[in-house]
Amino acid sequence: MDKKKLDILLIEDNKADVRLIEELLKTSEEIKCDLESNPRLSESINRLRAKFFDIILLDLTLPDSDREFTLDRVLSVTREIPIVILTGLDDKDFALTSLQKGAQDYIVKDDLNGPNLLRAILYAIERQKIETEKVIEKALKTPFDEKDKEILNYLQDNYKISYKDLSKKVNLAASTIHNRVQNMIKDGIIKKFDTFVDPFKVGYGSIAILGLSVEPLKLEDIAKKLSDYDEIQLVASSTGDHNLLVKIIAKDEKKLWKFINEEIKTLNGIQLPMHVSSFIDIFKMSHKINFKIEINH
Repeated sequence: MDKKKLDILLIEDNKADVRLIEELLKTSEEIKCDLESNPRLSESINRLRAKFFDIILLDLTLPDSDREFTLDRVLSVTREIPIVILTGLDDKDFALTSLQKGAQDYIVKDDLNGPNLLRAILYAIERQKIETEKVIEKALKTPFDEKDKEILNYLQDNYKISYKDLSKKVNLAASTIHNRVQNMIKDGIIKKFDTFVDPFKVGYGSIAILGLSVEPLKLEDIAKKLSDYDEIQLVASSTGDHNLLVKIIAKDEKKLWKFINEEIKTLNGIQLPMHVSSFIDIFKMSHKINFKIEINH
């Protein structure tokens, strides 16, 4: 019988541990393990952006990453690949915390042997699969059909349209439309009804997108602080070279840079340098998602 093949990324700087894991993986009669190892987190993150792995074996303490931030940095790149933490006895409590953050399992290095390692790998992959299926199942339970798409298209063009007028356009009773809209609000599909304003046409001459590198454990706190500024229109966590993107509007370049230097750069946890891209001309600006309606004949 052919062996099941697994692509494994081992993020570990201890050469003796790497050799041990290589030998332990060879003992499996069921699985053929294609192991790639990297001693540094930065190199490993680049590999994760370039290739999909079935599982990650992760040592938290690495030359280019503090123990507290290692898992967060990996999770900022991917949450689809299951992670098994490799830890020492003295880090066992921290490994348990890692499970709460999103790792699937952990192994104490002193207990490493072939059966334990392979069992942890297979269990982690299965748990990740179950979690993914739950997410998909939850999404499928949210009723969202072609009529909902029609309703959203009209509401995005004119959120003040009455249900009576909308009923004539989508061929549904006004009461049915009301129920559908309320369900979409409840499910988080519709975030809010708002007026969209072009900043350039109301006196805001500078618009910029900032790419920020934020210490992972402080990311949520900083995102909340940034969200309180009137000058900031968008705050979003992201993958890539920066883990937080921010959109700023200001009256002019001088006020833009004053805000960046005096407000944003002073927040504890933001790492320099930051990347700033200013808008020159806007050729299209819209929050609308234009749903294509499928017509069944």
